[in-house]
Amino acid sequence: MQPQSSLRGVWPAVLTPFDEQLAIDDARLARHCGALLAAGCRGVSLFGTTGEGTALSADERQRSLEAAIATGVPAARIMPSTGCCDVPTSAVLAAHAVSLGVECVLVLPPFYLKDVGEAGIYAHIAATIERTAALARGRSPKICLYNFPFHTGLTLRPALVRRLADAFPGVLVAVKDSSGDWPLSSSYLRELPDLDIFVGDERTVLAAIRAGGAGTVSGMANAIAADLVQLCTGEARGADILQNKISAAVAAVTAHSFVPAIKSALAELWRDTAWRAVRPPLEAAGPEVGASVLASLRAAGANLLKI
Repeated sequence: MQPQSSLRGVWPAVLTPFDEQLAIDDARLARHCGALLAAGCRGVSLFGTTGEGTALSADERQRSLEAAIATGVPAARIMPSTGCCDVPTSAVLAAHAVSLGVECVLVLPPFYLKDVGEAGIYAHIAATIERTAALARGRSPKICLYNFPFHTGLTLRPALVRRLADAFPGVLVAVKDSSGDWPLSSSYLRELPDLDIFVGDERTVLAAIRAGGAGTVSGMANAIAADLVQLCTGEARGADILQNKISAAVAAVTAHSFVPAIKSALAELWRDTAWRAVRPPLEAAGPEVGASVLASLRAAGANLLKI
């Protein structure tokens, strides 16, 4: 059985640039999205973990999404993160996105309470889908569920995803698995062949593609989009060698706090210190971290993003 959606490819989990007042810098964000699309990415995913989405208000996400589309980022190639701990905000964000022409949204499970069962998670996601459809006058966006147990404390098991996909056919079409747990990723690929399964752990992209995966929703794509596109499209000669290079690049960044480190490295690469800015509770990484990470990326042979 083949996936029903057309989401396959690389979706960068886009970094959110900030200005000196830590407001979203829409101009830099639009330029960055344009560079990622020009590198061959299927689309861009905004306001997720790498995009510091949980540090952004609903109003900021809506306004910045509108600005990105107004400056030329195609709505159909944006997958914004809309999942919040409450159903009303999640539904408002998703309905707003679909009103702008967005086709798919990324949905976290409710992540504050940790002692909830699968019935409660199901009820939350089902209510979000139903409320979104009501707000959007029946125009439900496609949904990519976002599994990231490290941050949420919850694991979306394949059986739960299967139940939701069967209850909402054509709506729940994909999963982004950022668990870093290859046996779990494998179970998604094996048990949910009709869904697009994306891995967030770039070290497993080639294995996922070979097992029928759809690609990756990737924080590393902010820096090495072209390498990941090449790997996911099957155009790589020596795919195993390229995967090893990507894995080495991942190790260079994850030796530090990921978002501050990759922002600092890109600030060095593009000679634009504004890219170092992060919102609390994250702490900005200094230029020495950025220079070190950038040197390691170059040593790994990474094809670095030009902007």
